[in-house]
Amino acid sequence: MRCLIAGAIASVVLWTAGCGTNSPTTAVSETTTSEGRTSEAPAGSTAAEEGNVLVRFMNADPDGTGMDIVVAGEPVFSNVAYKATAPYKEMPKVLGELQFELREAGGTEILGTNRRSLLLGRHYTLVSLPTDNHMARLALTMDNLFQVEPGRARVRLINATPDVEDLDLYIAGTESVIQHGVDASVVTSFTDVDEGTLEIRPADRPAPPQLSNLTVEAGRLYTFVVVGTSGGLDLVRIEDRIEP
Repeated sequence: MRCLIAGAIASVVLWTAGCGTNSPTTAVSETTTSEGRTSEAPAGSTAAEEGNVLVRFMNADPDGTGMDIVVAGEPVFSNVAYKATAPYKEMPKVLGELQFELREAGGTEILGTNRRSLLLGRHYTLVSLPTDNHMARLALTMDNLFQVEPGRARVRLINATPDVEDLDLYIAGTESVIQHGVDASVVTSFTDVDEGTLEIRPADRPAPPQLSNLTVEAGRLYTFVVVGTSGGLDLVRIEDRIEP
């Protein structure tokens, strides 16, 4: 059984209801990415008081040398490299909906769009996703950056490949599945798990080395982004922590 079904080619909006609370976060968050970059974002409550939302961008599309995100004709993220994640940025919530446009760095052609009405003070991640016909999709998901129960971590999986279906997230070395049947271009909601070691397995195959030994620590949130193709997979890891 597959986890979710991707939407239209030009724009994928993946909304996972019920994955947070009704209030913005009240503490600063810290993000560490695979490339070793660490950044902080203000508390959601602070952003809300200023009329802002918090958005970051991860480029998972290998066809572009770099990607821009443009809103109302202005670049808000510029030349984000493949497999890189730009830090959260505060953006004013204007009346109506925000439309995000994906373009190659410095280009004018719109490769993908995503139009949504965002909630004040909430954290969101934009992800550019490749497709099997070399077009681009732009996914937008809300980040559940709330405190995790003691001894637990929060994880989600993004299948950013154009041609690999049915990825499963397991507790390493066991048959205990956490997320099942994640198809190409799908973003899952978060799942809370005990701290320990996880692995990602393509359907009916063992986890390749790049997707194995994924240690998760209590009190942290992890976004695992599988990139590449069936000929060779890689992993981008985004780790978030909320200050106590």
